[in-house]
Amino acid sequence: MNKPTSIVIRGRRWFQKSYGNTYNTVSIEVDGREITSLPMEYGYGDYYLQRAGDWLESNGYMPDRKHYPNGGSEPVWHYFQDRGIICEYYAVDVDRKRDL
Repeated sequence: MNKPTSIVIRGRRWFQKSYGNTYNTVSIEVDGREITSLPMEYGYGDYYLQRAGDWLESNGYMPDRKHYPNGGSEPVWHYFQDRGIICEYYAVDVDRKRDL
């Protein structure tokens, strides 16, 4: 696999008011081409970014990602920054589940 020059991670979050849960979806773009969209999953805050990192690692885009004894792993932004790869990420909060 060729080394990518840019990664864009787009998250969408939806807060389910009736039960107080937050859900997200993720799309990942490598070198200007969307390579995957991850389906809706429970998780708040920056969980979309963790999901993207896990997918990127599992699919060979982060082959030497560090894992720590406490169960954590190297942050996505840090991994790509250290390797000179542009990494942009953001999440948009949506009002309706169907907008995920």
